[in-house]
Amino acid sequence: MSRAGLLVLLVVWVPNLAAQTIVRPEPPLDSARSSLRDAVLVLRDSLSSIDAAAGRLQRDYREASGASLVSRARVMSDACARSARTVPPTRQAVIAADASNDARVKRQRELVQALGQLHDVLARCQSTFDAMGKPGQGEQIRGYGNDRAVRVQAALRKYERVAAEFLAAMGIKVTPRGAGPRPLAG
Repeated sequence: MSRAGLLVLLVVWVPNLAAQTIVRPEPPLDSARSSLRDAVLVLRDSLSSIDAAAGRLQRDYREASGASLVSRARVMSDACARSARTVPPTRQAVIAADASNDARVKRQRELVQALGQLHDVLARCQSTFDAMGKPGQGEQIRGYGNDRAVRVQAALRKYERVAAEFLAAMGIKVTPRGAGPRPLAG
């Protein structure tokens, strides 16, 4: 091969090497941050059942029978009760977290406050939909249930934003449910 051919080959090949990026996997979490992540995710996952119940109620409130609406109110009440039981252990895990700098301490305080507000919303949700879940309350649910469900969902979104900011500040990356690990760039 001539020098010119070698030079052309080298010119074409070198930029390709320079353009490659090495992607390394995230370092594993230490046991404390792993436990914290698990506690926050257990609560997040329990909140999804409330979201689903509220969505079904909103979807069907115009056309469903009174008995169906009463059943949906009971499901909503049960979902709120289950999630409310998950808040105290999550709160304890957040309080016990080692927030080592000012940004982390600030986000930790915000999340503890958000957990208190969420617990109050879930308690109201449980009592409201428990009352609506009594036989003969179908028309009350049709009139008021949708509005109550929207309020609960708004509180869930507010909590989720604060929790995401806290996890980010703690250096805990959370992939969406069902998403696998990202493949390495090649």
